[in-house]
Amino acid sequence: MGAIHDVIIDAVETALADAFMYDLPLDDISRAGVVRKGPLQGDPDPDEARISVTVHENDPDRYYGKQGTSESGTWDDEVKELECGGSITWARRFTVKARCLLVNTQEDLNTARQIASAVRSRIEYVLRHFTGMGLVADDGEYVSRGAFGSGLKGEMVQAGGPPNAYDYSIKCRFEIQTTTTGET
Repeated sequence: MGAIHDVIIDAVETALADAFMYDLPLDDISRAGVVRKGPLQGDPDPDEARISVTVHENDPDRYYGKQGTSESGTWDDEVKELECGGSITWARRFTVKARCLLVNTQEDLNTARQIASAVRSRIEYVLRHFTGMGLVADDGEYVSRGAFGSGLKGEMVQAGGPPNAYDYSIKCRFEIQTTTTGET
């Protein structure tokens, strides 16, 4: 178990690994080379991974004092409701990032876009169907609503590069509602 963020990230990572690696044929062109928690940090190199999917707490592109993405506002956790007796309902926020670095495989623009769109769609599908029910942290905080609804946001950006060397960055931000019970 552990803290609620770790419990949720572990479960989302497992669901994404199933969708991107274990449930796809080895020759599927949209199969990920790696699915992991946190940034790659060079292991493996993005060129080797080709398609990488990472799961993060909050938004890893947000840096102190400024917003590092096209979306405005913060993506911090937020108390949504405080009840008499001490129960707290939280909006716990997370981000799934994917990179489709198709430089070495030299797909044409149409194929590259189909691959990136399939990756984005698969992430959104996993998140829309992720309920998180039954996930409980060591301190008793538990998932009370999954990652569907207005808290699901996504974007995909095609970076520049030489012909037939396409690079897509995908980001899907989502929130999970958790609840802690009050002390009596």
